[in-house]
Amino acid sequence: MQYQLSHFDFLPHLRVYRVDFDATTFQPNDLLWLPHHQRLSNSVVKRKAEHLAGRIAACEALRFHGVNDYVPGIGLHREPCWPPGFTGSVTHSGNVALSTVITDSADMREGIGIDYEEIIAPHIAEEIHGGIIDCAEKELLRQSRWPFHYALTIAFCAKESLFKALFRHVGRYFDFSYASISKIDETRLTLTLNHSLGPYKKGNTFMAIWNGDAEKLITLIRLGW
Repeated sequence: MQYQLSHFDFLPHLRVYRVDFDATTFQPNDLLWLPHHQRLSNSVVKRKAEHLAGRIAACEALRFHGVNDYVPGIGLHREPCWPPGFTGSVTHSGNVALSTVITDSADMREGIGIDYEEIIAPHIAEEIHGGIIDCAEKELLRQSRWPFHYALTIAFCAKESLFKALFRHVGRYFDFSYASISKIDETRLTLTLNHSLGPYKKGNTFMAIWNGDAEKLITLIRLGW
C-alpha cells in the first residue's frame, strides 16, 4: 500500500504521527506485516487499509519513545494493545490515520484519546445531533462563534476522544450521553461526566484540545491535564 509518513507536535512534547495512504493500492500481502493479520481476514479492503495505516502510525509513535518494531495488537474490545509502560491512541478518517503515544505509570491514571473527523455537513448535523448532544448542549453550541454543524463536529470528536482516553480504566462501552459539553472556546472544550464511570465520578471534568480547518478537525484528551 502506498503511503506517506509525517509527524507534528499537537502540544509541546506530544508528537502525533500521520499516515496519508491510498487504499486503492492496498494488496492482500500488505497485511502480513501485522502479527494479528488473521483477525482482519474477513474485513473489507477499506477496513484493512485503515487498520494497517493506523498501526504504521502507532509503530512510529512508539519508535519516537524508543520502542522499536512493536505492532500494537487488538484487544478483546478491538482496542489497541500497547506495550508495558506506554499507552496511546489511534484514529483514522478518509485516507488519513493518526496515532500518538505517552508513557504509562502504575501510580497515575494515564490515558490519551485522539480523534480525527471530517466536518459534518449542515443538513446531516440537523438530522443526527440528537444522538450526540442534549438540549442544553445544543443551545451552548448554537451560541458559540462557529456554525452549528462545525461546533457539532467538535463535540462529536471530543466525545470520541474522551471514550478512547477513559476506556482502559472504565473497561466497558459508554455512549455520548455520559458526558456533556460545559464550555467551548477557540482551542479547548470541557466535558463533564453526567454519570459515574469506573473510577471516575459524576461531575468530573476533562479538557479536550482541538484544532481544525474548513474540512477536518482533530481533538485530543490527555488524562491528568
